[in-house]
Formats: sequence, structure tokens, C-alpha cells
Amino acid sequence: MAFVLTTSSDVNCPSRGAVTPAGQAKLIVAGAQVTRLDGITGKSVTGCTITDSSSTVQCKTVVSATGAAQKLHVNGAGVALATLSGTTNGSSPGLSASAGQSKLKAV
Repeated sequence: MAFVLTTSSDVNCPSRGAVTPAGQAKLIVAGAQVTRLDGITGKSVTGCTITDSSSTVQCKTVVSATGAAQKLHVNGAGVALATLSGTTNGSSPGLSASAGQSKLKAV
């Protein structure tokens, strides 16, 4: 089991860029809306510390995200979990998350 991600969770690229996930109003945890993978994929990355050059590209957009619950769904899709992984369009393409809440876990 892993903690469910919400709009208050931290989703980051390896270079400290932050993603602000979109929420689902049907399920609230600790005062914040839960998010699904489609609330993370395609979102902007802000604050990435890598600068664009001939050999590096700053993370600007989430290209893909994986790590949804199999059993807890909102509007037909699994909620995103703290075990999330994914890619950005930058030179440090990884993606990680911290739930920031300890009330709701899912598988």
C-alpha cells in the first residue's frame, strides 16, 4: 500500500522542479483533492534548476506518469500514489512524489 497523492503533495523532477497536480473534487483527503495520473501528465514543471544549453534541457513539462491505484478509483481512473514515477521533457527526466498526507493509502 502507498499513500494517495493530493493537490497538496510534492511532485518533483530530480532538479527540484515542481509540478502542481490537478485534483478531483469527489474525494478529499486532509482538506486537499486527490489527484489521478491525468492530473499530473502534461502539467508544467516550474523551478527546475537545470538551465537550457547545448547539452542540457530544463524540465518544463511532464511527459508521462505511472503509479495509479488498482482498487481506489475516482471518476473511473485510479488515484495517483506516492510510488509514482514518470518522465519530463528535460535532461533529468525522472519524476518522484511525496504524498504529504498520512490518512489514506491504496493499492
